[in-house]
Amino acid sequence: MQDDGPPGDEALLTDEVLPPAFAGGVDLHADELRELMEQALRGWLSKTPSENTRESYELDLGQFLSFAKIGRHELERLASVRPEHVAAWRKALMQDGCTNSTIRRKLTSLRSLFSYLQVYGYTGANPAHGKFVKAPSVPRDGKTVALSERDCRRLLDAPDPMTPIGVRDRALFAVLAYTGSRVGEVVRLRVGDFKTTGEHRVLKVYGKGGKERSVPLHPEAIERLNAWLAASGLTDDREAPLFPPPLASRGKGKHGFRRSALSVRAVEYLVDRYVRKLGLDAAVTVHSLRVTALTTARERGSDIIDLQDFAGHADPRTTLTYIRTRDRLSKSPAYVLKY
Repeated sequence: MQDDGPPGDEALLTDEVLPPAFAGGVDLHADELRELMEQALRGWLSKTPSENTRESYELDLGQFLSFAKIGRHELERLASVRPEHVAAWRKALMQDGCTNSTIRRKLTSLRSLFSYLQVYGYTGANPAHGKFVKAPSVPRDGKTVALSERDCRRLLDAPDPMTPIGVRDRALFAVLAYTGSRVGEVVRLRVGDFKTTGEHRVLKVYGKGGKERSVPLHPEAIERLNAWLAASGLTDDREAPLFPPPLASRGKGKHGFRRSALSVRAVEYLVDRYVRKLGLDAAVTVHSLRVTALTTARERGSDIIDLQDFAGHADPRTTLTYIRTRDRLSKSPAYVLKY
């Protein structure tokens, strides 16, 4: 980050008495305003049940405070933040090489804070609102690559079915590829989340914002999960993590498994290891399995609203960003031109 503060940061108020910032219509002393801001900030961070979201919000806010030279002990100065300060931060982030999607997310975090402050009683404008500071555009088509059907099958079959850890990995990859779930959702799964609902076997998945959804399972995923639970002895341990790491780093799970869940980073590393072993596109990540699931289902006729529910998205426009056109070049207008 740049060390320079935003243009006009001399305009940030430092007087003992500040203009009214919260409902009430009376001037507030700095310590009174600071206390209200701190209370609101704690409420804003605790609003979401997602620990990852809270950490992301806190990191983004910390970066803005550092840029604006506002200490954590002087949050009353948030009342003096203006759109030009936010725009200057946007410019600094661009100069630092942040991607448009990263900048957009950071501006969204700041806008979310001021929106919460307004609900809390803050009477000032939201300086990060899109009408004041435009977020950079991002491509509608995301950057995560989708696997071809052939390469997805190769990845699904890559783990060794003759070792306990290979049986686990085969079940893990099947869940990722057949449910389109986020990796963070998958690592939070418990054995008891593998359920029967009527004629369907489903996974109870907890998504962003604590939202719960039941995802029907493909027969291959069911078969692989049953094989994994039988091999691990976890079938009756309903509270155990569905995908734990082995007790020993060597032995391929023959010494048993821990009663803890694989981390997101561990799954990312696992997928990367198999991608390199198979010689797949180096751009393939664990997120590619989610993109592949949504793309393949769309190609085979799934309705976008059904896909939205399947993916756990709040907005179908988000779902559309996951759909890749695998054969775009073959459909180019160049091939229909004739003179």
